Amino acid sequence: MDPQAPELMARRRFLKLVTAIPVLGALVAVISPLLRFLKPNVEKFKIYAPTTGDTPKGEPTAVAALREVANPWDSKYFVFMQKYPQYTPEGFKAANVPGVVVRLPYPITLFDPATGQGPLSWAKEIGKTPTVTQSDIIIFSRICPHLGCIYNYVANYKEVTAGYGGYVPPPERQHALMACPCHLSIYDPADRQTPGRVVSGPAPRPPRTFLFEVRGDQIVVTDVEPGGIA
Repeated sequence: MDPQAPELMARRRFLKLVTAIPVLGALVAVISPLLRFLKPNVEKFKIYAPTTGDTPKGEPTAVAALREVANPWDSKYFVFMQKYPQYTPEGFKAANVPGVVVRLPYPITLFDPATGQGPLSWAKEIGKTPTVTQSDIIIFSRICPHLGCIYNYVANYKEVTAGYGGYVPPPERQHALMACPCHLSIYDPADRQTPGRVVSGPAPRPPRTFLFEVRGDQIVVTDVEPGGIA
């Protein structure tokens, strides 16, 4: 055996390692921006860290004064801004969620802390307990769950019959309704079992709801129910 063979083999391994370092560096340089694009909300190189910051967030927003919705069936439109994390210089993308505050003619259970039931049952999913658990105020997103159109709050149910596909509500629903002009989904904001219940049209479920607090004379929205359109 050539006495220089071990030295030559060691030299070859060293040369292979030296050659591989620039290749690996180039590969990391190419892949790193892609990984940061996929997970923009974690520190560099911590690609296995959980992306807990990916959920949209909104700032508490005063959406109505109590005097503006003082009477049954009073309502007020508003817009709630959410920020979605994005791989951009700003670090986020803003999206506006239109909503409507409705004063109902009777209180309903918005959330039962013991059972988690009510239209705000989703609050548990985001780790929050509403400060308002029973109220005659309820707040809906105005995004129609069918295909994402913006629906209207219609104070006079006869206007729903005349302009939204001819739906004639039964006596117990002859009050203000919510109606989508695109595909004529109709919702009952005051349904006692399921506020926002679909009473006509193709929508698969009620509109999403907002968490809110009453601060002095202001109704303040803090969160909107997460999820997509349908």
